[in-house]
Amino acid sequence: MELEARETASLKAVGWSRHDTLWVLGIYGCAVGGGSLFWPLSLGLQGFWPMLILSLLAFPITYFPYRALGQYVLSGSNKSGHDGNLLDTTIEHFGVNWGKALTTIYFLTVFPGMMIYTIIITNTIIDFLNSQLHVGSVSRWIVAPVSIFLMMVVVRYGTTAVVKAMGYIVVPFITLILIVSVVAAPHWNSAMLQTIETSNDLGGILLSSWKGIPLTVFAFSFTSILSQFVVAQKRRYGRAAATKVSSIMMISTVMVVSTVMLFSWSCIFALSPAELAEAKADNLTVLSFLSRKFSVPALAYASQLVVFTAVVKAFLAHYIATEESARAFGRAFFNMPESTLKGTAFSWLVVISVFIITTVSAIANLDVVNLITMIFVPLNVFVVYFIPLYAFHRIDSLKQYRWQPSNVLVTAVGLACLINSLHSIVQKFLP
Repeated sequence: MELEARETASLKAVGWSRHDTLWVLGIYGCAVGGGSLFWPLSLGLQGFWPMLILSLLAFPITYFPYRALGQYVLSGSNKSGHDGNLLDTTIEHFGVNWGKALTTIYFLTVFPGMMIYTIIITNTIIDFLNSQLHVGSVSRWIVAPVSIFLMMVVVRYGTTAVVKAMGYIVVPFITLILIVSVVAAPHWNSAMLQTIETSNDLGGILLSSWKGIPLTVFAFSFTSILSQFVVAQKRRYGRAAATKVSSIMMISTVMVVSTVMLFSWSCIFALSPAELAEAKADNLTVLSFLSRKFSVPALAYASQLVVFTAVVKAFLAHYIATEESARAFGRAFFNMPESTLKGTAFSWLVVISVFIITTVSAIANLDVVNLITMIFVPLNVFVVYFIPLYAFHRIDSLKQYRWQPSNVLVTAVGLACLINSLHSIVQKFLP
Protein backbone atom coordinates (compact mmCIF):
# COMPACT_ATOMS: atom_id res chain seq x y z
CA MET A 1 0.00 0.00 0.00
CA GLU A 2 2.81 2.42 0.88
CA LEU A 3 4.58 1.63 -2.40
CA GLU A 4 1.37 2.22 -4.35
CA ALA A 5 0.78 5.50 -2.48
CA ARG A 6 4.32 6.64 -3.28
CA GLU A 7 3.85 5.75 -6.96
CA THR A 8 0.54 7.64 -7.06
CA ALA A 9 2.12 10.66 -5.39
CA SER A 10 5.00 10.47 -7.85
CA LEU A 11 2.54 10.34 -10.73
CA LYS A 12 0.78 13.47 -9.48
CA ALA A 13 4.14 15.20 -9.20
CA VAL A 14 5.01 14.32 -12.79
CA GLY A 15 1.73 15.70 -14.09
CA TRP A 16 0.96 15.72 -17.78
CA SER A 17 3.81 14.90 -20.15
CA ARG A 18 4.62 14.82 -23.84
CA HIS A 19 4.32 11.03 -23.59
CA ASP A 20 0.68 11.39 -22.50
CA THR A 21 -0.11 13.84 -25.29
CA LEU A 22 1.44 11.50 -27.83
CA TRP A 23 -0.83 8.67 -26.68
CA VAL A 24 -3.92 10.90 -26.70
CA LEU A 25 -3.16 11.66 -30.33
CA GLY A 26 -2.33 8.00 -31.01
CA ILE A 27 -5.69 6.82 -29.66
CA TYR A 28 -7.46 9.57 -31.59
CA GLY A 29 -5.61 8.57 -34.73
CA CYS A 30 -6.64 4.95 -34.32
CA ALA A 31 -10.27 5.64 -33.36
CA VAL A 32 -11.06 8.16 -36.09
CA GLY A 33 -10.64 6.23 -39.32
CA GLY A 34 -12.66 4.78 -42.13
CA GLY A 35 -15.41 3.70 -39.74
CA SER A 36 -15.86 7.28 -38.58
CA LEU A 37 -16.27 8.39 -42.20
CA PHE A 38 -18.92 5.72 -42.80
CA TRP A 39 -20.75 6.50 -39.54
CA PRO A 40 -22.64 9.53 -40.96
CA LEU A 41 -24.18 7.22 -43.58
CA SER A 42 -25.45 4.78 -40.94
CA LEU A 43 -26.41 7.60 -38.60
CA GLY A 44 -28.33 9.65 -41.16
CA LEU A 45 -30.16 6.70 -42.70
CA GLN A 46 -31.79 5.85 -39.35
CA GLY A 47 -33.78 9.11 -39.21
CA PHE A 48 -33.52 12.17 -36.96
CA TRP A 49 -34.53 10.71 -33.57
CA PRO A 50 -32.32 7.60 -33.81
CA MET A 51 -29.51 9.88 -35.00
CA LEU A 52 -29.92 11.95 -31.83
CA ILE A 53 -30.07 8.87 -29.58
CA LEU A 54 -26.99 7.25 -31.14
CA SER A 55 -25.07 10.53 -30.88
CA LEU A 56 -25.84 10.75 -27.15
CA LEU A 57 -24.79 7.11 -26.68
CA ALA A 58 -21.49 7.52 -28.56
CA PHE A 59 -19.39 8.57 -25.54
CA PRO A 60 -20.58 6.01 -22.95
CA ILE A 61 -20.52 3.04 -25.35
CA THR A 62 -16.94 3.95 -26.28
CA TYR A 63 -15.34 5.03 -23.01
CA PHE A 64 -16.74 2.48 -20.54
CA PRO A 65 -15.99 -0.71 -22.54
CA TYR A 66 -12.43 0.40 -23.33
CA ARG A 67 -11.87 1.50 -19.76
CA ALA A 68 -12.91 -2.01 -18.65
CA LEU A 69 -10.55 -3.60 -21.19
CA GLY A 70 -7.76 -1.31 -20.01
CA GLN A 71 -8.36 -2.34 -16.39
CA TYR A 72 -8.15 -5.98 -17.47
CA VAL A 73 -4.84 -5.52 -19.34
CA LEU A 74 -3.41 -3.57 -16.41
CA SER A 75 -3.83 -6.69 -14.25
CA GLY A 76 -1.29 -8.61 -16.37
CA SER A 77 2.35 -8.93 -15.32
CA ASN A 78 5.58 -9.03 -17.33
CA LYS A 79 6.50 -12.61 -16.49
CA SER A 80 8.95 -14.61 -18.63
CA GLY A 81 9.97 -11.54 -20.58
CA HIS A 82 6.47 -10.93 -21.96
CA ASP A 83 4.98 -7.45 -22.31
CA GLY A 84 1.88 -8.06 -20.18
CA ASN A 85 -0.30 -7.13 -23.15
CA LEU A 86 -3.86 -8.33 -23.78
CA LEU A 87 -2.84 -11.77 -25.01
CA ASP A 88 -0.21 -12.30 -22.29
CA THR A 89 -2.71 -11.24 -19.63
CA THR A 90 -5.29 -13.72 -20.89
CA ILE A 91 -2.82 -16.61 -20.85
CA GLU A 92 -1.69 -15.60 -17.36
CA HIS A 93 -5.24 -15.52 -15.95
CA PHE A 94 -7.02 -18.26 -17.90
CA GLY A 95 -4.35 -20.55 -19.32
CA VAL A 96 -2.89 -21.48 -22.69
CA ASN A 97 -6.14 -22.71 -24.31
CA TRP A 98 -7.88 -19.40 -23.59
CA GLY A 99 -4.80 -17.66 -24.91
CA LYS A 100 -4.98 -19.59 -28.15
CA ALA A 101 -8.68 -18.80 -28.55
CA LEU A 102 -8.14 -15.09 -27.89
CA THR A 103 -5.11 -15.03 -30.19
CA THR A 104 -7.27 -16.32 -33.03
CA ILE A 105 -10.19 -13.98 -32.28
CA TYR A 106 -7.95 -10.96 -31.79
CA PHE A 107 -6.22 -11.59 -35.09
CA LEU A 108 -9.60 -11.96 -36.82
CA THR A 109 -10.67 -8.70 -35.19
CA VAL A 110 -7.79 -6.47 -36.26
CA PHE A 111 -6.95 -7.96 -39.65
CA PRO A 112 -10.35 -7.21 -41.29
CA GLY A 113 -9.78 -3.62 -40.17
CA MET A 114 -6.82 -3.35 -42.53
CA MET A 115 -8.88 -4.92 -45.32
CA ILE A 116 -11.60 -2.32 -44.74
CA TYR A 117 -9.15 0.59 -44.84
CA THR A 118 -7.40 -0.58 -47.99
CA ILE A 119 -10.76 -0.89 -49.75
CA ILE A 120 -11.70 2.63 -48.63
CA ILE A 121 -8.40 4.20 -49.70
CA THR A 122 -8.57 2.49 -53.11
CA ASN A 123 -12.15 3.64 -53.72
CA THR A 124 -11.34 7.16 -52.53
CA ILE A 125 -8.32 7.53 -54.83
CA ILE A 126 -10.24 6.22 -57.83
CA ASP A 127 -13.23 8.48 -57.11
CA PHE A 128 -10.94 11.49 -56.64
CA LEU A 129 -9.11 10.84 -59.91
CA ASN A 130 -12.40 10.47 -61.76
CA SER A 131 -14.55 13.20 -60.22
CA GLN A 132 -11.99 15.88 -59.35
CA LEU A 133 -9.05 15.38 -61.72
CA HIS A 134 -11.16 13.89 -64.57
CA VAL A 135 -8.49 11.30 -65.29
CA GLY A 136 -11.04 8.78 -66.54
CA SER A 137 -10.97 5.05 -65.97
CA VAL A 138 -8.25 3.98 -63.52
CA SER A 139 -7.53 0.33 -62.87
CA ARG A 140 -7.97 -1.03 -59.33
CA TRP A 141 -5.13 -3.40 -60.19
CA ILE A 142 -2.78 -0.39 -60.17
CA VAL A 143 -4.26 1.83 -57.46
CA ALA A 144 -4.65 -0.90 -54.82
CA PRO A 145 -1.09 -2.33 -54.76
CA VAL A 146 0.60 1.06 -55.12
CA SER A 147 -1.36 2.73 -52.29
CA ILE A 148 -0.97 -0.27 -49.98
CA PHE A 149 2.76 -0.51 -50.73
CA LEU A 150 3.25 3.14 -49.71
CA MET A 151 1.46 2.53 -46.39
CA MET A 152 3.52 -0.60 -45.78
CA VAL A 153 6.73 1.43 -46.15
CA VAL A 154 5.79 3.39 -43.01
CA VAL A 155 5.04 0.33 -40.85
CA ARG A 156 8.50 -1.11 -41.50
CA TYR A 157 9.97 1.46 -39.11
CA GLY A 158 8.31 -0.11 -36.03
CA THR A 159 5.68 0.72 -33.40
CA THR A 160 7.34 3.87 -32.05
CA ALA A 161 7.67 5.37 -35.52
CA VAL A 162 4.07 4.48 -36.34
CA VAL A 163 2.70 6.11 -33.17
CA LYS A 164 4.81 9.22 -33.85
CA ALA A 165 3.62 9.32 -37.46
CA MET A 166 0.02 9.07 -36.27
CA GLY A 167 0.67 11.89 -33.81
CA TYR A 168 1.98 14.16 -36.58
CA ILE A 169 -1.02 13.32 -38.76
CA VAL A 170 -3.69 13.81 -36.09
CA VAL A 171 -3.41 17.57 -35.48
CA PRO A 172 -3.75 18.47 -39.19
CA PHE A 173 -6.50 15.87 -39.40
CA ILE A 174 -8.53 17.48 -36.59
CA THR A 175 -8.08 20.82 -38.34
CA LEU A 176 -9.36 19.34 -41.60
CA ILE A 177 -12.35 17.77 -39.84
CA LEU A 178 -13.32 21.17 -38.44
CA ILE A 179 -12.76 22.89 -41.80
CA VAL A 180 -15.00 20.40 -43.62
CA SER A 181 -17.68 20.77 -40.93
CA VAL A 182 -17.69 24.56 -41.36
CA VAL A 183 -17.46 24.54 -45.18
CA ALA A 184 -20.37 22.07 -45.40
CA ALA A 185 -22.60 24.31 -43.21
CA PRO A 186 -23.77 26.67 -46.01
CA HIS A 187 -25.13 23.60 -47.83
CA TRP A 188 -27.34 22.45 -44.96
CA ASN A 189 -30.94 21.65 -45.85
CA SER A 190 -34.10 20.53 -44.05
CA ALA A 191 -34.36 17.04 -45.62
CA MET A 192 -33.23 15.31 -42.42
CA LEU A 193 -35.61 17.35 -40.24
CA GLN A 194 -38.50 16.17 -42.41
CA THR A 195 -37.89 12.64 -41.11
CA ILE A 196 -39.12 13.82 -37.69
CA GLU A 197 -42.69 13.81 -39.00
CA THR A 198 -42.37 10.29 -40.44
CA SER A 199 -40.65 8.69 -37.42
CA ASN A 200 -42.84 9.39 -34.41
CA ASP A 201 -43.44 5.71 -33.63
CA LEU A 202 -41.47 4.85 -30.47
CA GLY A 203 -40.99 1.21 -31.49
CA GLY A 204 -39.62 2.24 -34.87
CA ILE A 205 -37.26 4.78 -33.29
CA LEU A 206 -35.87 2.21 -30.85
CA LEU A 207 -35.51 -0.40 -33.61
CA SER A 208 -33.61 2.04 -35.85
CA SER A 209 -31.40 3.06 -32.93
CA TRP A 210 -30.67 -0.60 -32.20
CA LYS A 211 -29.72 -1.19 -35.86
CA GLY A 212 -27.30 1.73 -35.73
CA ILE A 213 -25.34 0.53 -32.69
CA PRO A 214 -22.79 -1.71 -34.52
CA LEU A 215 -21.59 1.09 -36.82
CA THR A 216 -21.45 3.43 -33.83
CA VAL A 217 -19.22 0.95 -32.00
CA PHE A 218 -16.96 0.62 -35.05
CA ALA A 219 -16.85 4.38 -35.68
CA PHE A 220 -14.98 4.98 -32.40
CA SER A 221 -13.11 1.69 -32.03
CA PHE A 222 -9.47 1.72 -30.93
CA THR A 223 -9.10 -1.97 -30.06
CA SER A 224 -6.00 -2.29 -32.22
CA ILE A 225 -3.96 0.17 -30.15
CA LEU A 226 -5.45 -0.41 -26.68
CA SER A 227 -3.13 -3.25 -25.69
CA GLN A 228 0.10 -1.44 -26.64
CA PHE A 229 -1.24 1.76 -25.06
CA VAL A 230 -1.75 0.08 -21.67
CA VAL A 231 1.62 -1.70 -21.88
CA ALA A 232 3.33 1.66 -22.52
CA GLN A 233 1.70 3.16 -19.41
CA LYS A 234 2.69 0.15 -17.26
CA ARG A 235 6.29 0.52 -18.37
CA ARG A 236 6.36 4.23 -17.65
CA TYR A 237 4.22 4.55 -14.51
CA GLY A 238 4.24 1.10 -12.85
CA ARG A 239 1.30 0.50 -10.53
CA ALA A 240 0.20 4.09 -10.89
CA ALA A 241 -0.49 3.45 -14.58
CA ALA A 242 -4.22 2.95 -13.89
CA THR A 243 -4.64 6.68 -13.24
CA LYS A 244 -2.93 7.62 -16.49
CA VAL A 245 -4.79 5.01 -18.53
CA SER A 246 -8.14 6.42 -17.39
CA SER A 247 -7.22 10.09 -17.84
CA ILE A 248 -5.61 9.66 -21.26
CA MET A 249 -8.52 7.52 -22.41
CA MET A 250 -11.07 10.05 -21.12
CA ILE A 251 -9.45 12.96 -22.95
CA SER A 252 -9.03 10.94 -26.13
CA THR A 253 -12.65 9.75 -26.14
CA VAL A 254 -14.02 13.26 -25.55
CA MET A 255 -11.92 14.55 -28.46
CA VAL A 256 -12.95 11.70 -30.74
CA VAL A 257 -16.68 11.83 -30.02
CA SER A 258 -17.00 15.63 -30.10
CA THR A 259 -15.14 16.16 -33.39
CA VAL A 260 -16.67 13.17 -35.19
CA MET A 261 -20.17 14.12 -34.03
CA LEU A 262 -19.75 17.71 -35.27
CA PHE A 263 -18.40 16.44 -38.57
CA SER A 264 -21.14 13.80 -38.96
CA TRP A 265 -24.07 16.11 -38.26
CA SER A 266 -22.69 18.77 -40.59
CA CYS A 267 -22.26 16.25 -43.44
CA ILE A 268 -25.69 14.69 -42.84
CA PHE A 269 -27.47 18.05 -42.98
CA ALA A 270 -25.58 18.91 -46.19
CA LEU A 271 -27.10 15.86 -47.90
CA SER A 272 -30.49 14.19 -48.10
CA PRO A 273 -31.44 10.68 -46.92
CA ALA A 274 -31.61 9.60 -50.58
CA GLU A 275 -28.05 10.83 -51.18
CA LEU A 276 -26.82 9.08 -48.06
CA ALA A 277 -28.34 5.84 -49.37
CA GLU A 278 -26.63 6.40 -52.74
CA ALA A 279 -23.23 6.90 -51.09
CA LYS A 280 -23.72 3.68 -49.12
CA ALA A 281 -24.66 1.79 -52.29
CA ASP A 282 -21.49 3.08 -54.03
CA ASN A 283 -19.27 1.89 -51.13
CA LEU A 284 -18.04 5.47 -50.63
CA THR A 285 -17.48 7.51 -47.49
CA VAL A 286 -19.73 10.52 -46.93
CA LEU A 287 -16.82 12.84 -47.74
CA SER A 288 -16.18 11.30 -51.14
CA PHE A 289 -19.85 11.79 -51.96
CA LEU A 290 -19.79 15.40 -50.73
CA SER A 291 -16.78 16.23 -52.90
CA ARG A 292 -18.56 14.69 -55.88
CA LYS A 293 -21.79 16.64 -55.28
CA PHE A 294 -20.59 20.19 -54.62
CA SER A 295 -18.43 22.24 -56.97
CA VAL A 296 -16.57 23.84 -54.06
CA PRO A 297 -12.81 23.27 -54.55
CA ALA A 298 -12.00 23.84 -50.86
CA LEU A 299 -14.55 21.24 -49.77
CA ALA A 300 -13.52 18.76 -52.45
CA TYR A 301 -9.82 18.82 -51.66
CA ALA A 302 -10.19 19.13 -47.88
CA SER A 303 -12.61 16.21 -47.81
CA GLN A 304 -10.25 13.96 -49.76
CA LEU A 305 -7.36 14.89 -47.48
CA VAL A 306 -9.51 13.93 -44.49
CA VAL A 307 -10.24 10.52 -46.00
CA PHE A 308 -6.60 9.89 -46.90
CA THR A 309 -5.23 10.83 -43.48
CA ALA A 310 -8.02 9.04 -41.58
CA VAL A 311 -7.51 5.80 -43.45
CA VAL A 312 -3.71 5.88 -43.38
CA LYS A 313 -3.46 6.42 -39.63
CA ALA A 314 -6.13 3.80 -38.88
CA PHE A 315 -4.34 1.33 -41.14
CA LEU A 316 -1.07 1.95 -39.30
CA ALA A 317 -2.71 1.32 -35.93
CA HIS A 318 -4.30 -1.91 -37.13
CA TYR A 319 -0.97 -3.08 -38.52
CA ILE A 320 0.63 -2.71 -35.06
CA ALA A 321 -2.08 -4.96 -33.60
CA THR A 322 -1.83 -7.43 -36.48
CA GLU A 323 1.91 -7.87 -36.03
CA GLU A 324 1.42 -8.25 -32.28
CA SER A 325 -1.26 -10.93 -32.74
CA ALA A 326 0.83 -12.70 -35.41
CA ARG A 327 3.69 -13.05 -32.90
CA ALA A 328 1.24 -14.35 -30.30
CA PHE A 329 -0.04 -16.82 -32.89
CA GLY A 330 3.47 -18.15 -33.50
CA ARG A 331 4.13 -18.34 -29.75
CA ALA A 332 0.84 -20.07 -28.83
CA PHE A 333 0.36 -22.50 -31.72
CA PHE A 334 3.90 -23.23 -32.96
CA ASN A 335 6.05 -22.63 -29.86
CA MET A 336 8.32 -20.35 -31.87
CA PRO A 337 11.23 -18.84 -29.88
CA GLU A 338 11.13 -15.13 -29.03
CA SER A 339 14.32 -14.54 -31.04
CA THR A 340 12.49 -15.75 -34.17
CA LEU A 341 9.26 -13.88 -33.44
CA LYS A 342 11.10 -10.59 -32.96
CA GLY A 343 13.47 -11.17 -35.85
CA THR A 344 13.59 -9.48 -39.24
CA ALA A 345 12.47 -12.55 -41.20
CA PHE A 346 9.23 -12.89 -39.22
CA SER A 347 8.45 -9.18 -39.63
CA TRP A 348 8.92 -9.47 -43.39
CA LEU A 349 6.64 -12.51 -43.46
CA VAL A 350 3.88 -10.45 -41.80
CA VAL A 351 4.46 -7.52 -44.16
CA ILE A 352 4.26 -9.66 -47.29
CA SER A 353 1.19 -11.56 -46.06
CA VAL A 354 -0.64 -8.34 -45.18
CA PHE A 355 0.27 -6.77 -48.51
CA ILE A 356 -1.02 -9.72 -50.55
CA ILE A 357 -4.31 -10.25 -48.68
CA THR A 358 -5.24 -6.57 -48.39
CA THR A 359 -4.41 -5.95 -52.04
CA VAL A 360 -6.67 -8.81 -53.12
CA SER A 361 -9.55 -7.53 -50.96
CA ALA A 362 -9.11 -3.98 -52.29
CA ILE A 363 -9.12 -5.16 -55.90
CA ALA A 364 -12.23 -7.28 -55.22
CA ASN A 365 -13.91 -4.19 -53.65
CA LEU A 366 -15.65 -6.16 -50.90
CA ASP A 367 -18.68 -4.53 -49.23
CA VAL A 368 -17.28 -2.43 -46.38
CA VAL A 369 -20.48 -2.27 -44.32
CA ASN A 370 -20.88 -6.07 -44.51
CA LEU A 371 -17.27 -6.54 -43.37
CA ILE A 372 -17.95 -4.26 -40.41
CA THR A 373 -21.28 -5.71 -39.27
CA MET A 374 -20.65 -9.40 -39.99
CA ILE A 375 -16.97 -9.86 -39.16
CA PHE A 376 -15.39 -6.97 -37.27
CA VAL A 377 -18.15 -6.00 -34.81
CA PRO A 378 -19.07 -9.44 -33.37
CA LEU A 379 -15.42 -10.43 -32.86
CA ASN A 380 -14.52 -7.00 -31.49
CA VAL A 381 -17.43 -7.18 -29.05
CA PHE A 382 -16.18 -10.48 -27.67
CA VAL A 383 -12.73 -9.00 -27.00
CA VAL A 384 -13.71 -5.53 -25.76
CA TYR A 385 -17.06 -6.14 -24.07
CA PHE A 386 -17.18 -9.69 -22.73
CA ILE A 387 -13.65 -10.80 -21.78
CA PRO A 388 -13.14 -7.97 -19.23
CA LEU A 389 -16.58 -8.56 -17.65
CA TYR A 390 -15.87 -12.29 -17.39
CA ALA A 391 -12.46 -11.58 -15.86
CA PHE A 392 -13.97 -9.20 -13.29
CA HIS A 393 -16.05 -12.09 -11.92
CA ARG A 394 -13.33 -14.74 -12.13
CA ILE A 395 -10.10 -13.00 -11.09
CA ASP A 396 -9.74 -11.94 -7.46
CA SER A 397 -7.37 -9.08 -8.28
CA LEU A 398 -10.13 -7.54 -10.41
CA LYS A 399 -13.03 -8.03 -7.99
CA GLN A 400 -13.26 -4.28 -7.24
CA TYR A 401 -14.65 -3.84 -10.77
CA ARG A 402 -17.35 -6.52 -10.55
CA TRP A 403 -20.31 -4.34 -9.70
CA GLN A 404 -19.55 -1.13 -11.56
CA PRO A 405 -22.85 0.38 -12.82
CA SER A 406 -21.22 0.84 -16.24
CA ASN A 407 -20.98 -2.96 -16.60
CA VAL A 408 -24.74 -3.06 -17.26
CA LEU A 409 -24.32 -0.71 -20.23
CA VAL A 410 -21.34 -2.66 -21.54
CA THR A 411 -23.29 -5.93 -21.39
CA ALA A 412 -26.38 -4.44 -23.08
CA VAL A 413 -24.41 -2.88 -25.94
CA GLY A 414 -22.38 -6.05 -26.45
CA LEU A 415 -25.53 -8.18 -26.72
CA ALA A 416 -27.15 -5.64 -29.05
CA CYS A 417 -24.13 -5.81 -31.38
CA LEU A 418 -24.08 -9.61 -31.43
CA ILE A 419 -27.82 -9.88 -32.15
CA ASN A 420 -27.45 -7.23 -34.86
CA SER A 421 -24.62 -9.10 -36.52
CA LEU A 422 -26.47 -12.42 -36.39
CA HIS A 423 -29.52 -10.76 -37.93
CA SER A 424 -27.38 -9.27 -40.74
CA ILE A 425 -25.79 -12.65 -41.48
CA VAL A 426 -29.18 -14.37 -41.62
CA GLN A 427 -30.56 -11.68 -43.94
CA LYS A 428 -27.50 -11.94 -46.18
CA PHE A 429 -27.41 -15.67 -46.68
CA LEU A 430 -31.02 -16.82 -46.20
CA PRO A 431 -33.88 -15.88 -48.54
